Amino acid sequence: MNGFLTDGQGREMLLLGMQAHNSSTGTFMMERTVRAAELFGANTLEVPVYWYKVEPQQDVYDMAQVRELIDQARKAEKKLVILWFGASKNGHPTYAPEYIKTHPETYQVAIGSNGACVASLSPHCEATLERDKKAFCKVVEYIREYDARERTVIALQIENEIGLANTDRDYGPLAQADYREPVPECIRDIRLADDGLESVGEQERQKHSWKGHFGRHAAEAFSAWYHGRYIGRIAEAAKELYDIPMYTNVMVMENGCEEAGFSYSSGAAVSRVLDIWKAAAPRLDLLCPDIYNETKEEYCRICRSYAREDNALLIPESSCMSVANSMNAIRAVTEFGAVGVACFGAESVLDCQGNLLKAAESMALTMRTLGALEPLLVKYHKTGKIRGIVQEEFARSSYIRLPDYHVQIKFMSADKTPFGYGSAINLADPENQKVLQVRGRGILIQTGEYEFYMAGAGMAAEFIRRPRPADERAYIHLSSRWAGQLNFLTVEEGHFEGDTWITDYERNGDEANFAVYVHGGGAVRIRLNPAIEKCIS
Repeated sequence: MNGFLTDGQGREMLLLGMQAHNSSTGTFMMERTVRAAELFGANTLEVPVYWYKVEPQQDVYDMAQVRELIDQARKAEKKLVILWFGASKNGHPTYAPEYIKTHPETYQVAIGSNGACVASLSPHCEATLERDKKAFCKVVEYIREYDARERTVIALQIENEIGLANTDRDYGPLAQADYREPVPECIRDIRLADDGLESVGEQERQKHSWKGHFGRHAAEAFSAWYHGRYIGRIAEAAKELYDIPMYTNVMVMENGCEEAGFSYSSGAAVSRVLDIWKAAAPRLDLLCPDIYNETKEEYCRICRSYAREDNALLIPESSCMSVANSMNAIRAVTEFGAVGVACFGAESVLDCQGNLLKAAESMALTMRTLGALEPLLVKYHKTGKIRGIVQEEFARSSYIRLPDYHVQIKFMSADKTPFGYGSAINLADPENQKVLQVRGRGILIQTGEYEFYMAGAGMAAEFIRRPRPADERAYIHLSSRWAGQLNFLTVEEGHFEGDTWITDYERNGDEANFAVYVHGGGAVRIRLNPAIEKCIS
């Protein structure tokens, strides 16, 4: 898989997800998860399934939790991504069955460099892998039997942010034996940045040791290979049973000093070792970063690392109550071609009455914006026809240069003029004043020479016909109102039903003559006049 997930009927879809809190499955909290998804305009629920519930006793399996989740998603008319909380939840075995936890002599715990146990099961332990794999495959078999026709479940996440904290690798006896083995041939040509190989002796290189191939990152590379093989072998077995997209999520390294086991979990599929993971887990469809970073620079750096030819960008976790994330999610989809964005902690966006918290409104606006143009974001993916619009700090306006049009963007929070903003907004109503105060964001998609769709909030656009290169009367034409906002044929508010555009309201006169605005995450269709050349010639 190198593109979009499908909705079960073969239609590609942009995943817009709300992820439940860790312990919500099977509880009353799921009602809040569904409610949050509705208010955010999400099309997908991401919900965990717990190993200790699936296998309460060794070789005794119970799929009631899995069935309940599928039924809840169907009732809510949402798609479902099931998150397998098996041997790893943030690297910890908290969701493993008691028979795993109480027999460390069989299901071995990883050992740190100081000889003390760390809070993770060892990826080198075959016994743990076999039990984890067997339980996950039981879940996959059940999903195939119960859901293969309807395809409510569109993907499976294997483990959760796997890796080792507080150590650069496992130093237990099984791991030490593996570390003495030569580096697998399939990753010997991989080089990691800042590896310090110039200081490694020739003897280490010749015996194909981890130190000889990966220098100062040898421990991380070793840990990445064995964690990748752990999940890779689970994916291989599960894919033989049911060929559904499978991915794993990642605690990213782009924070702090970027040292494995110190500022992030060692062995995780971070950007430094993505090539090692790709070799270790070839049947895994995607490696997906959980991005909570707020600064534009860090966020874009992560997106750039994971948006590869062999790895579509899917963000399974991000903040649901962050203005920064509401801007960055637009960038992820429009600049880096993300095939999905999801927010973690769905239940936390609601107050006690089930209403959206103010802190969550910005991200909800962005999710609704993405959802408003979802069919077109899929259709025009990576065509160059999609432009993201983000109100940067201090910005009053923005500009998009298209082959035939100048598009001038005004942000409503900085430009209070009410002209053209009257449709569907009672400007005298204080509750609706916030429409003009939100931080501007949006998406513009050109679907034809004279046709555009736009969605978003807090912004308005003016289309100005660019003079032709050979036009000797360029300024006269440019300054004509016919070259500007009066060149439209129609401006329509509406929505998509499937792939079909439905017009709800036609703007004209004061509602269209000054600027084409968007608010509340809604969408408009703009048809400009193809006869404009005749009017200004």
